[in-house]
Amino acid sequence: MPRAESGRRSSRDVVPGEGSEPDVEIAGIDVGTVSRAVPSALADIAFLPGWRGLGARARRWMLRDREHPVDGSPVLLLPGVNESPRFLDPFAALALASCRPAHVVTTLGRNRSGVLATAEIAAAYLERHDLSGVTIVAHSKGGLVGKQLMAWEQTGPRVATMLAIATPFSGSVFASRMPDRALRAFAPTDRTLLDLAANRGVNGRIVSAFPAFDPQIPGGSELPDAAANVRVPVAGHFRVLGHPELWRLVRRVLRETDAPASAPCDGVSGTR
Repeated sequence: MPRAESGRRSSRDVVPGEGSEPDVEIAGIDVGTVSRAVPSALADIAFLPGWRGLGARARRWMLRDREHPVDGSPVLLLPGVNESPRFLDPFAALALASCRPAHVVTTLGRNRSGVLATAEIAAAYLERHDLSGVTIVAHSKGGLVGKQLMAWEQTGPRVATMLAIATPFSGSVFASRMPDRALRAFAPTDRTLLDLAANRGVNGRIVSAFPAFDPQIPGGSELPDAAANVRVPVAGHFRVLGHPELWRLVRRVLRETDAPASAPCDGVSGTR
């Protein structure tokens, strides 16, 4: 016999796993989103050691091939928050294999400064090395930094295009509740994010790639007026980096954005 209701239960009182519907909210966060995010986040954590191992292999290959021809236009790698400057080294090796010089901004450290401060460091690097025709390959926060570089009058002309991977262009609903101040900066109400979102002038030079579900950015990374929005069939803020479809996209962007080379390039990614 069903027990009598003692009173109407508020959505804030519903506990995941007690028959709550996917659209029920607790403290403003969708319960269904949380239930999907937890297993995806665990899979992301399990993916990271393999990705770092691939980065180590990429660095060894790049050290062995110091004399590899690099006459293409430059590629700038911009990692996300709490990621080392060398986090995207697998893509740096892919750029080098395409005869394109890969640039890593080692002074970013663990990339915990605000977007504007980080963009200033990257801008100084572009100007110090007098880079032009740059293709940016960025992950997460790196895409926000890259868009800021493209939006600034001084550095914008130096950047030809950007491939932004799993970038929180509209922020994340989880950010404001994070204990880490560096992560709270990605709240949807953050002034820097709102200003960047309002600046659509450079969106047409940005390709945004993102997983089918991102446990850190459940709202997704679709960018209005982008050159392309590419949904990769995988769940995971980091796992998307290893998906073959994303690698095909990186190769295509590198191929389509390069300046004509003086000679054919034979590298591990094929002949251009």
